[in-house]
Amino acid sequence: MSKIQLDVIVNQRGNRTDGFINYGQKADLSFYQIPVIIVEGGKPGKTLLVDGAMHGDETEGSEAIIRLAGELEGKEFAGTFIGVPALNMEAFTIVRRATLTDEFNLNRVFPGRKDQYITHYLAAHYMERVVSHVDAVINFHGGGDVLHLEPLCAFLPFDSPDDTAAKISYEMAKAFNVKYLWSQQNLPFAGITSLEYKKAFNIPTIIPEVGSQCSRLHNRQRDIEICYNGIKNVMAYFGMIPPTGQAPVENKDHIELNYLHSRNGGLMTPIKKEGEYFEAGDLLCVIDDIFGNRVEELYAPWKGVGIGFWSVPVIHPGDWCSLAGKLIDPPKDYKA
Repeated sequence: MSKIQLDVIVNQRGNRTDGFINYGQKADLSFYQIPVIIVEGGKPGKTLLVDGAMHGDETEGSEAIIRLAGELEGKEFAGTFIGVPALNMEAFTIVRRATLTDEFNLNRVFPGRKDQYITHYLAAHYMERVVSHVDAVINFHGGGDVLHLEPLCAFLPFDSPDDTAAKISYEMAKAFNVKYLWSQQNLPFAGITSLEYKKAFNIPTIIPEVGSQCSRLHNRQRDIEICYNGIKNVMAYFGMIPPTGQAPVENKDHIELNYLHSRNGGLMTPIKKEGEYFEAGDLLCVIDDIFGNRVEELYAPWKGVGIGFWSVPVIHPGDWCSLAGKLIDPPKDYKA
């Protein structure tokens, strides 16, 4: 039986329970809520947590969670599937990266605090009520409404050769089955789920980045399918379900993802786009002002591959103009 306790049960049928965890009463007496789907497989096994819409405009993973939960309902499998289709419900309902209540980025404030803003409280509450009760996590992200991203999967960096959580995370990322694998070394920001889950509970976590506003017009179903198949592949890795039979992506690239920032605002044009390889010194993007004058040219600092770019024409000083993957060697010599 799952150790996760729901404050409100909406539906309970067979091996599936849908409901909410409350985390703060509003002035109108309603609550901030986390929607949770619990599907019990009926056989001993891992408890896998899969969440989406930590940023409210990143929903491809959300749709995959809903789809897979429906398929697992009434089926026997090993372990327990915990689906959280919209972790940041307040942001999800207004299709924004962050809630209007305090506008904090949820994936920068973990492990959270119960004595600060509501986003900090959400992080702390989620860690306590949900994350602490699971064996592994898939935390879905994407490009949202301002970035285009090629599908990639981030895994935990190795702190030592016998880092078990990182080893399992790396195997999960390979099983998820996308071309680009990112060890989250040299992150430019703190408060990230995967690193904080490891620090608090030694839980292996992967962060797939799949989908964006730029790709939804034609590729929404493709991106949902990538997320859906990725969850099943990870479940198969843990022995929760039989092997999926999906053909593995060949020639995976291991990257160090770098967020390259603009120094000037204006109209940005990407030169190297997703999946395009480049050499050190190649031009990645240009920015022109409102009069058509070139105000910035951004060049590649090293050899790599284009993973993403700012996908709306107008960019501000300091925004992420290019997400560039520095090609690196895969992890090796770790101990199982």
